[in-house]
Amino acid sequence: MEQKIQQPQQKKITKRSIINFCQGVAITLFLLTSALIIFLIIAYCTSRKPLTSYAIVFDAGSSHTEMFVYYWPADKSDGLGTTSAVNQYFVCPLSSVTYVDSERPTEITKLKAISDFEQHVNLLASYFRPCLEQAMSRIPSDRHKFSPVFLGATAGMRLSLLHNATRAKNVLESIREVFSNSPFQFVVNRQVRILTGMEEAIDGWITTNILLEKFTKLHAKNKRKRSQNEFDPNMVGVLDLGGASTQVTFTHLNNIDNEPIPDDFTTNITLFDTVYSPYAHSYLCWGKNEALKRYRARLLNAALNTGRNYFATAKNLHIRDPCLANGTNDTVTVNSLFRSPCTANEKQRYLTYTNKTSFKFIGSGNAAQCRQAILNLFDAKRNDRTVNCTYKQDYCTFDDTFQPKLPEDIKFIALSGYYYVFNNLAHGMKKPDEFTAERYHYRDFQQEEIDRRLINVCETNYSTFYIQESMTPSNEPHKRSLCFDGWYMWLLLTYAIGFTQSDLKRLTFANTFPTGKVGWTLGYMINQTNYIPAEFREKALTKTSFIGLLSGSLVLILITFIFLLLTCYLCLKKKSTITAKNKDGYMEATEQANV
Repeated sequence: MEQKIQQPQQKKITKRSIINFCQGVAITLFLLTSALIIFLIIAYCTSRKPLTSYAIVFDAGSSHTEMFVYYWPADKSDGLGTTSAVNQYFVCPLSSVTYVDSERPTEITKLKAISDFEQHVNLLASYFRPCLEQAMSRIPSDRHKFSPVFLGATAGMRLSLLHNATRAKNVLESIREVFSNSPFQFVVNRQVRILTGMEEAIDGWITTNILLEKFTKLHAKNKRKRSQNEFDPNMVGVLDLGGASTQVTFTHLNNIDNEPIPDDFTTNITLFDTVYSPYAHSYLCWGKNEALKRYRARLLNAALNTGRNYFATAKNLHIRDPCLANGTNDTVTVNSLFRSPCTANEKQRYLTYTNKTSFKFIGSGNAAQCRQAILNLFDAKRNDRTVNCTYKQDYCTFDDTFQPKLPEDIKFIALSGYYYVFNNLAHGMKKPDEFTAERYHYRDFQQEEIDRRLINVCETNYSTFYIQESMTPSNEPHKRSLCFDGWYMWLLLTYAIGFTQSDLKRLTFANTFPTGKVGWTLGYMINQTNYIPAEFREKALTKTSFIGLLSGSLVLILITFIFLLLTCYLCLKKKSTITAKNKDGYMEATEQANV
């Protein structure tokens, strides 16, 4: 009897245990599936951190080359439109390569700029190798093949192209071969080319205004839509003095009172969905180094003209140079002085006087004579009646080109040679209290002190001058010509370009800003991002995978939910039936067993 009573009871217990177990599994599945659905939604909707794009830009100037490495979000998420904001990663100056001629082992030549390699293209690989290796080590290896490498050659190579096009093109082709053998992205020849003067000027203007945070998202979005050529007082003007050319760029006021800007002196550029059309011009042959050659070529010919009989019989040619300090001298070869197209006219005159291949400039250190000689250089075209300026006199510059009136409402930043020369001049002047060696505001210096300094660097004996300027063997080549450099920079600003005293108070000489180093490369790279496609990282889940997993999860959670509802319903129904029986006087099996 007891066995018959226990059998139904055991079956009930077993059945209840199975139901409880299944409910536990269902609840677990329900919770896990719910968590999975939440995870899938978050994973699909959350954007992954973008990849970082890198690019390498070589600034191949007339006297040196520097490598700049930039980076930006590959999806251009911090830019606007097709333009991305670009940041400087690091800079690598290229060291000169020493060449020794096997036939003349005592003559050592240092190759500093790519134009120096015209007859030594086989050495270009060793010239670029150290900086390229540094880029390889600092840019993640999985991004090498996505990182383009560019080289922009400036005025030095523009002159080389005029002097010997075949050799200049051979240099560029050899550089392309070096880059194509590197792990970086090099796909078109245009990645290595000679920049136009306009490009160099515009890119320098973009770089400076970017570093000063003039091109911000707020600036681009909130400014009303401007018509082309409209004056923007927020943008700074930029003056750039290189070795072979000098650039002037600024936004200008286009109204009925001003002469319209000829097409050759302006261009439309689109950055961050905004169009800008600044005035820009590059004066080829008016860089500091080329100007010195032109000055000395004129000085040489003038001396040969006045002392023709003496120099015809003299064993050595000694030329007095008022822009060189007393007590020093420079020996110059005919090839180094007249090789440049900038001195081609003076070379023809020189060949009518003598056939000597070298001469010596003896420092006579006279500030007044130096100043006048440089003024004569600027006036050479103005005094040449065979050359006519095609623009109105008020808009015609010293080089018979067009320049609008300098705006009265904008600040100007002077870069490169302007900064280096003023930095050397400032060495002997009182500095303001809040002074940073990377930037000088002209307004912080007294004009009388600048005038005294310009006289001092010319008329101080070289032995004293050497100590006074804290010269060392490494900086002597840059400081020994400070008399010419100082007067040339000053007269270029005030006499040639036309800066007045009030204009000068809005002028800053700068080498770097907290946001990066000035130059044309950053502007060039930002412009290039217009043509480099955005690169988006794939989401953790594709749309198809997301829909499939989400559908499966929803089906599973629905099944478990229905199962739980049914089992709960059956349990409640059974319990209510038992309760009803107990009220009628019937006893459960367990109770009967105890009687």
